[in-house]
Amino acid sequence: MSDDEARRFAREHAHYTEDLTFWRAHAGRLGSPVLDLGAATGRVAIPLARDGHEVWALDRSPDMLAELARRLGDEDPAVAARVHPVAGELQALALDRRFRLVIVAMNTLQVLTDPADRLAAMRGVREHLDPGGELIFDLALPDVEEIELSMGLERSSGRHHDPVSGEELVHSGWYDAWDPATQTLGFTLRILSSNGAGPPRETLRAHRVHLFTPGELADLLAQAGLEQVAVAGGFDGSPLSSASEIQIHRCRAVA
Repeated sequence: MSDDEARRFAREHAHYTEDLTFWRAHAGRLGSPVLDLGAATGRVAIPLARDGHEVWALDRSPDMLAELARRLGDEDPAVAARVHPVAGELQALALDRRFRLVIVAMNTLQVLTDPADRLAAMRGVREHLDPGGELIFDLALPDVEEIELSMGLERSSGRHHDPVSGEELVHSGWYDAWDPATQTLGFTLRILSSNGAGPPRETLRAHRVHLFTPGELADLLAQAGLEQVAVAGGFDGSPLSSASEIQIHRCRAVA
């Protein structure tokens, strides 16, 4: 991924703000410091820093972190100083501090398709939690029947206007492959970008992710020395049910 691609990635996801009130509320409840795992270009980290929190923003991509640094250059210096970009892997945390809050937003844990990596990541988070601190993350809730019935079918996922570039972005996607034995899903996102002059620019983003069931997560957390504080089916705190599209877990270290 180049610097330009990281910038485009940020613009493609800038419209997604429905979770920000949730993360800001929990950061306000638990306090600093905050560790944002898979922070990318700071979609969550920067709003938390604007609220006055010290945020360590970890990502594996140098280009994402470079774009985060560029975006911080547009912020008030006091805000920028509260964000600490860190290069690193989810499954190999080795930071010299503990955190009141560790967040993993926007399905980021799903990139860990290897069971050993998932356990290593959870154990690493436990070692980085302050006493009384919490790990909070959101994930998609798998709907296997829907996946199997719509395999290969392209579906629209909305459009939005990017005020920075002036482009209209149209999102769609489809499932490519599903392995029920490993709960691994391959899918492709298509983004068509148009500024009204010439044909739209197409960007294809292929992903391979692990889909977690709630029961599997409970077992994984227990193996890592973490316990669930609460589970919800939406950022509004609604109960988790078979009709939920997402699952949100709050966890803490077992005493």
